[in-house]
Amino acid sequence: MGFSRILQIAGIIVALHALYFGIVKDSMKMEMLMLLIGVVMFYFGRLSGSKR
Repeated sequence: MGFSRILQIAGIIVALHALYFGIVKDSMKMEMLMLLIGVVMFYFGRLSGSKR
C-alpha cells in the first residue's frame, strides 16, 4: 500500500469525522473546515497515485 492510498484513506476518514461533527456536535464551521481538509487530502492522494 503506497503513500497515495494511505492519503486517500485518511482523507475519507477525516471527511466522515467531519460529518459526525455536523450531525452530533452541531458545529457547521468545524464540519466545513474538516470536510475541506478531507477532500483536499483525498484529492492529493488521488493526484499522486495517478502519476505512476
